Amino acid sequence: MSDKKKKVFIPKESTTPRRPVILKSDRDTAKEQTKEKPVEKQPTIILKTREQSTPKEERPQSPKTIKTLSSEGDGIHPSKIAHNDNKEKKEPKPSPPLKLMTEPVKLLDENLEFNNAALEFLHDSSTNYLVVGIMGNQGVGKSMILNLIAQNTHSDNLCNHILHSHEILDNTFEMNDVSAIENQLEALDFIGTQEKDSSAIDFKFKMQDIEQIERGTHCTKGVDMYVTDDRVILLDCQALWSPSLIEESNTNPITARSANVVTVDCLQIASYLMAICHVLIAVQDWFTDYNFIRYIQAAEMLKPSLSGSSAASQDNEPAHGADSHPHLLLLHNRCQLEDFTPEAVKAMQDLYRKAFQKSNLQLNSGMYLYSDSNKNGLNVDSVCNGYSVDACGPPLNLCLLPEVLPYSDNREIYRGHPPFEQLAKRLRWMVMGVHRHQITNVSNLSEKGWFHYCSKAWETIRKCTFFMEYERFLP
Repeated sequence: MSDKKKKVFIPKESTTPRRPVILKSDRDTAKEQTKEKPVEKQPTIILKTREQSTPKEERPQSPKTIKTLSSEGDGIHPSKIAHNDNKEKKEPKPSPPLKLMTEPVKLLDENLEFNNAALEFLHDSSTNYLVVGIMGNQGVGKSMILNLIAQNTHSDNLCNHILHSHEILDNTFEMNDVSAIENQLEALDFIGTQEKDSSAIDFKFKMQDIEQIERGTHCTKGVDMYVTDDRVILLDCQALWSPSLIEESNTNPITARSANVVTVDCLQIASYLMAICHVLIAVQDWFTDYNFIRYIQAAEMLKPSLSGSSAASQDNEPAHGADSHPHLLLLHNRCQLEDFTPEAVKAMQDLYRKAFQKSNLQLNSGMYLYSDSNKNGLNVDSVCNGYSVDACGPPLNLCLLPEVLPYSDNREIYRGHPPFEQLAKRLRWMVMGVHRHQITNVSNLSEKGWFHYCSKAWETIRKCTFFMEYERFLP
């Protein structure tokens, strides 16, 4: 029964219909192969450490290194040549050697035109220079004072050299007269002249000789410029109110108009020196000429403002601020014994203090005759023991030089002041030690930059209408 109850189930075939087989074309197969790329596994790289004992020469080298070494053996590698060329381009080119002046050149020529001849004697990178200008009437000794400042060495026979510098040889003789030449050759002493030339002082600025003094003619026309080895730029200008200048500038009979033209030209030169100098020396040979004081005041009044013009700018830098004003040194030349007394010094300083009380020129720059330790903390030896603040008042920029006489070397004669050589040395010490303020608004102006500024400043002054209007009011 049990066997009957057991049923045998025969598996039936699946009733689900089979799907038709679709054959794929070759194009579909290529597309699937492009879509499904097998990811390649990165190979494992095993690095072998370099042995320490292997020398550098025996180590394996790349083909690039081998080519480089072979080319180096043949000659210089082109890549190294290009590298050296780049280094040479980056290095600054050496500046040409600077020419030293042997004699002054013209900054303003005889026609008061600016001259560029002095540009080759100036540095393009030097900023430590001092500009000293001088002005005064005819025959007061302007060129002599600049020669004293230009001297680097002290000489004990300075007075003797100044006196003999006025001597000239008489070269006037007829063309067919040979006797004068024969007499001069017989009188020549070649040994004596060699010794004299070796000890003589080479004065750079020409001073008036005897012929010019007798004829009353001027020695300097325009503005002469000389640069010393200490980079001190000295400017010697023509004389003020010189009758010989008026006579030379006009072929017609002298009129008031011609005199006024020369006066205005000198005013322009004085204003020009105030604009380009660190120190301006005003020279007189007696105390005092009120017209000369008014002249300085007029030149300062008429000086145009150069800060707002193109003259004060360099490399297109903006110009701003006020104009600079030079140190004014009032110098009295050919002083006598009574000029060195404390009473006379006090009278001079009181007059100048009142005359320039409204001036912007710097009168308290340390160029004093005695110490003013109470105010400025200076330690200046007095020219005279009687000079003090109590006896002479507060000091100003005042300098006194005695008259040079043939017996000036005699130490036994009472002078009432130190010798001329010592006072000349003191003058140079005071001028060289003055504060060198900034002339223009451009900081660290070089010597060539200062020279370009001088050119633009003179052009501005010549075109200024203030001087033309001032000429209209002259008598």
